[in-house]
Amino acid sequence: MLQKADSAAIRTTPAGDVRIRKVASKADRKAFLRLPYTLYADDPVWHPPLRLERAMQLNPKHNKLMSAISEMLFLAERNGQIVGRIAAFTNAMHHDTHNPKEGFFGFLDHIDDAGVANALLKAAENYLRAQGQTKIVGPAQWSVNEEVGLLIDGFEHPNVLMMSYGKPYYPGHLERAGYAKAVDMLAFQAALHEGYPRPTMTRRMVQLSERDPRLTFRDLDKSDFKAEVSRAMAIYNDAWSENWNALPYTPEQVAALASELKPLMFKGGFRFAELDGEPIAFGVMLPDIFEAIADAKGRLTPISAFKALRRVMGRKVRQARVPLMGLKREHHNTKLGLAAVARICEDLFEAGRNRGFTHCELSWILEDNLSMIRICEQASAVPYKTYRMYEKSL
Repeated sequence: MLQKADSAAIRTTPAGDVRIRKVASKADRKAFLRLPYTLYADDPVWHPPLRLERAMQLNPKHNKLMSAISEMLFLAERNGQIVGRIAAFTNAMHHDTHNPKEGFFGFLDHIDDAGVANALLKAAENYLRAQGQTKIVGPAQWSVNEEVGLLIDGFEHPNVLMMSYGKPYYPGHLERAGYAKAVDMLAFQAALHEGYPRPTMTRRMVQLSERDPRLTFRDLDKSDFKAEVSRAMAIYNDAWSENWNALPYTPEQVAALASELKPLMFKGGFRFAELDGEPIAFGVMLPDIFEAIADAKGRLTPISAFKALRRVMGRKVRQARVPLMGLKREHHNTKLGLAAVARICEDLFEAGRNRGFTHCELSWILEDNLSMIRICEQASAVPYKTYRMYEKSL
C-alpha cells in the first residue's frame, strides 16, 4: 500500500478567498460529515442517509474496505463557513487489480461556485500527484462496491438506498476543470404493477426456466444466512469480474455485508437459481430505507427508529431496490442464463408486490452491459437516472 504523502507536498494555500484545509481534528471530521446535511437541507428531493452510517463509512474500525485505502480529506472554507469538501485516496486493491497509477476523488459536495469547486479538485489532484498517481477518477466512496458516480440526470427523483445524490451544477464544474467522461452507469425503474402482460421474450424466458428440469429456484435459507450470502457473493465476484474497475468482495467485506443485509430481508426478497443443485445466479431486493427515514434528517433517535421500523414492517415503504444480482460468467449470453435471471427478476417483483412495494430500482448497470440492459427492458423497467464517472490526467 502506498504511504500517505508528506503534508508539505500538499497545497493548502488559499485560492482567492477560498481556503482549503486538511481534515486534521475531530471537529474537522464532524464538519466534513455534517456538510451534506446543511447543503441539501432545503432540497425536497434529497433523502438523507443516517449520519451514524456515514460516520462508520469513514471509520476503518467499522468499514473493512478502508484497510486498503490511503486517503486525505479536505474542507473548503470561506469567511469562516464550510462551503465544500472532497476526499482524495488510493485503493491498494484497485492498484493490484487494475492500474497502480490511478487515484480517486469522492465525497464531493460544495456550493455552486467555480472557485470553490476548482480549489477542492486541485487539492485532491495535488495529493494524488504527490503519491505518484498519473490519473484521477471519480467520484467514488472508496470503491465501486460502495456509492459511486455523479448524478447527471434524474435529479427530480429521490436517491434510494446505497445510491448517491448531487446538485445539478456539479457536472459543469467538473467539466470546466478539465474532467471528462470515463463511463456512465444507468439506474432503471420498474413500476411493479405495470408492464403486463410481459413482453413475449420475457414470457418465453420464464417458460424456458420452468421447462428445464435441471434448473431450480429457491429462497435464501435463513438458518444458514452467512453461508448463503457468501455463496451469493462468490457468484457476484465471478459475474462482474470483467466489469469496469470491478473489485472482488473480500471475506471480511462479505461478512460485514451479511450483517447489513439481514435486518432488511423479507420473504422472497433473496432468490437463487441452481443448475443441477449448484447456485449459478442470485438476486436481492431491499426496501428503500432512505424513504423510511426521509424525515429524520439523518438522525437515529428512538422516535425516528420506531417510525422507520413501523413504516418498513407496516409495508408503508413504496420504493425498493435490487442492488445485487449476478450470473456466473460461464452462463452469460446463454438462453439458460437469461432464463434464470428473467425468472429471478419476476420472482423478486412478485415478492415486492406482496410486500407492498410499487416501484423498484435496478441499479447500477454499466452503459455497455447490453445483456443486463436487455433484462431490465424485458422486466418493463425504464432508465430514469444516469451516473457518470469522470477522469483527468495528472
